[in-house]
Amino acid sequence: MVPVDTHSAALRGPVPGDVAGEGPLAALAARSFRALTAQPARASSAEPRPAPVREEMLVFSLRGMRFALPAAQVVEVMTVAGERWQRLVAMSAAGTLGASGLPLIRLSARMGLAVPPSVQGGLVLFGSNGKVRATVLIDDLPARQRAAVEAMPSSWRDRFSPCDDMIGGIAVLPDGAQAAILDLSIGVATPRMEATAAEAHDTAHLLVRAGRAQPEAVRIAALRGATLLDEMPGVALFPSLRRGARVLLHLGEDEAVAVDEVIGLAPRGRIERVGGLRFLATDAGRYRLLEPADAAPASAPLRVLVTAPEGAARAGMRELVRAMGHDVSLADDPRAARLAGGRFDVILVDLDAYADIRDAGVEATDAARRIGFAKDGVAVPQGFHRVVSASDEVALILALLQR
Repeated sequence: MVPVDTHSAALRGPVPGDVAGEGPLAALAARSFRALTAQPARASSAEPRPAPVREEMLVFSLRGMRFALPAAQVVEVMTVAGERWQRLVAMSAAGTLGASGLPLIRLSARMGLAVPPSVQGGLVLFGSNGKVRATVLIDDLPARQRAAVEAMPSSWRDRFSPCDDMIGGIAVLPDGAQAAILDLSIGVATPRMEATAAEAHDTAHLLVRAGRAQPEAVRIAALRGATLLDEMPGVALFPSLRRGARVLLHLGEDEAVAVDEVIGLAPRGRIERVGGLRFLATDAGRYRLLEPADAAPASAPLRVLVTAPEGAARAGMRELVRAMGHDVSLADDPRAARLAGGRFDVILVDLDAYADIRDAGVEATDAARRIGFAKDGVAVPQGFHRVVSASDEVALILALLQR
């Protein structure tokens, strides 16, 4: 991440509405930033732009950049200094606020930002009805400000690495400065920002073989679901010479196509028409499209939480799920597998890293589908829908398609 002056959290490029720059705590936010920013990120010059939504924010600076957390569910903000600050910093390494059992997140560490040693900061308590449910430690003294909330184009997200997955948009402050809005992965129901996710979801394709040697493509957004034919009761199949599992892809309420093999994600490309046929043209080749030209999107992007220790494996899992067009959040606290189901459609859990969950499973009443991944064969734990191999990309794709 490239530092900028402390009056703007943006890195480069214009902001919607010709504001220079870029760009809530999802934890316990009753109204999320995403729900408030469903309007397009850039208004047409021929149409009047709607008045921006204004929300109260906690604004602070880290590494010369300005950030913001929505304050809708802030119970209290405490200034902490000296020895007490150092004790809280030590507690944050364990992820728990002392004997209270409350989650304690040091924001700079979660964002992957190295900050110089500090002697004071802010302890933010989040909750509802006066009851604290989560705590966040900030290496600065946050201030409350009302700000106009703006959506962030998806093309800007990579500019915020290594914490690009945590940036939800921008807040335009009263003095005209901008702050990047942070979206933490611990919390309760928080609708996602549909505009940018839907665009990515609608352009992602699968490569499959369906009775022809040449691979064909199908748009992921056109799929309502998938069924493994080998797992359908009462269905007898002739042995297949293909390596992959045969799958019934559901394109609509009463339309489906059986494929011999799901190869994986298709490279990015463009749609071309040759005669009456449509093709996905990519740098790697051209693939005939299976779904009808008028097929409307049958599914919305999923909200997926990847629960795994920070590292290359988690980053690879995030990129695969994101490439399918889904919204992805990250968590390294195994408690998220139990507590975050109300916010997400799917929770992916590293069962090799979290042996207690692998052995005991989870008890949850929410509707989230929990999918475990592991290097070796692992029995499906209580509360999980499926376990896939961590190295099997196709198995994960199929698990996400099974609704």
